[in-house]
Amino acid sequence: MTNTKRHPAVIDLLGGTPHGAGADTTTTVTAPTPPPAPKRPRKKNSRSPRLRYVAALIVVVALLGWFVPRLLSGNDEQERIADESDTSETAPTLDVTLPAPAVAETDATACRTDPGNQKSGAGVITAFEHAYYVTRSGTAVRALTTPDTSLPAKEKIQAGIDTVPTGTTHCVRITPISAGIYSVALTEMRPGQPPAQFPQTIIAKELDGRWFVDVIN
Repeated sequence: MTNTKRHPAVIDLLGGTPHGAGADTTTTVTAPTPPPAPKRPRKKNSRSPRLRYVAALIVVVALLGWFVPRLLSGNDEQERIADESDTSETAPTLDVTLPAPAVAETDATACRTDPGNQKSGAGVITAFEHAYYVTRSGTAVRALTTPDTSLPAKEKIQAGIDTVPTGTTHCVRITPISAGIYSVALTEMRPGQPPAQFPQTIIAKELDGRWFVDVIN
């Protein structure tokens, strides 16, 4: 605040209220208000792009965390299917019960009662005894012998068969000794009687692909 003495004429010219000469006039002068300071330009947040990158990275990691396990599980499933396919291409294991093997002709413990055959020496001996005890035919027995055998004619063989009681069973064990020669243990079981055994040596021959009984000792 400044006290200024002005001339009355000056005051009049200024439109003020005249006062007596020598009167003091007090004038209040207000200091000018300084202009407001200019606002500092707002800096861009330098971390905003970095935050965007981090957010994008988080999204990518989350997607990988969801996709990779499913990809791996898909590969495992494909490997399992491939393994099953490889297994299915192999020969299947059949659960089949195989029939019991035929009795070996060289098995001395086998006691045969089957019809036999003419495919081997043991086979024709079995057929010979089957024709005698089961078929009970002298003709069938004689048909299984060689043409020049020393065995009796079919009529005499039939006479011998007729002396054997009906219902008699038999069992024959055949053991090869050498080519065409066999050791035979014949067991005859007549009804109501104990079994009787007859050891024999039988020679068999092959003629035109078929076997025949030649000699019985």
